[in-house]
Amino acid sequence: MLEQDGAKPATRDLDPAVINTDRHVARILGCIFFSFAAFAIWPEIDLHVSEAFHDPTTGFAFEGNPLAEALRMAIWNAGILLCVAAALGTAIGMAGRTIVLPLRAWGFILTLYLLGPGFMVDVMMKPLWGRARPAQIAEFGGSLQFSPPNELVGVCVRNCSFVSGEVSGATVTAVALVLMCFHLKHRIPSALSFLLLAAAWCLPPTVALQRVAAGRHFLSDTVFAVLFTLLLSLALAVLLRPVPHHMHRARQELAAVAPESR
Repeated sequence: MLEQDGAKPATRDLDPAVINTDRHVARILGCIFFSFAAFAIWPEIDLHVSEAFHDPTTGFAFEGNPLAEALRMAIWNAGILLCVAAALGTAIGMAGRTIVLPLRAWGFILTLYLLGPGFMVDVMMKPLWGRARPAQIAEFGGSLQFSPPNELVGVCVRNCSFVSGEVSGATVTAVALVLMCFHLKHRIPSALSFLLLAAAWCLPPTVALQRVAAGRHFLSDTVFAVLFTLLLSLALAVLLRPVPHHMHRARQELAAVAPESR
C-alpha cells in the first residue's frame, strides 16, 4: 500500500539508548572473538604472564601476601555489602518506596550479581571448562595439565580456573558504582562522584592482578571474566532498564540544545 503525502512513516525512530547498546554489544563480542583467537594462536601468553609472577623456590609473588589478601578481602566484602544493599533496595522498592536508587536500578544490580559471578561463572563456566589453576599445573610445580581457554578439558573437578569469579564480581561492583554515580550525580559532591568512578575503573584490573600474581588464575581467566560480565550487564540493561527512558531522552535533548546556547 502506497504511503499518502504528508503521512508519517510506519516505522518509528529507534531509541538512541538501544542503538548505543547494540554498538557496545557488537564491540564486546568482537573483543571476545579476537581474545579467543589470540589465546588459541598464542596459548603461551598465559604461561608467560603467570611465569612473570612465579619463582621456582618461593612460589607466586602474591600467594599468601597479607597486604594483597587484605585488599582482596576488602573488595570482596564491599561486593557482598553492595549485593545485600541491592536486595534490600529491591525489596523496599517493591513495597512502593524508593531508597537511594529506583527499583529498576537496585533490581538490575542484584540480578547482575546473582547471574554474573553466581550462575554464569560458578554454575556454568567453571564446571564446563574444567580448567586447572596456574598453581595446579606442572609448569608451576603442580601435577595437572595446562589447557588454553578455547578448550573444554575437564582436568579440574571443582572450583576451576576459567573464568575468575572474583574478577567477575569486581566487574559487577564497578558497573554498580557507575550506575549509582549516574543516578546520584546531582545529589552527591563531584569529588565523591569522581572517586566512585575512579574506583569503578580500578576494581577489575586490581583484582585481576592479585589473582594472577597469586597463582589462582591465568590472564585469560580475568580477561574473559570482564568481557562476559560486561556482555551480561548490557543484556540485562536492555531487559530491566536501570536507567529510565526519559533520562536517556533528556540527555539527548540537552546535547542537542547545548551547541545552540553557546
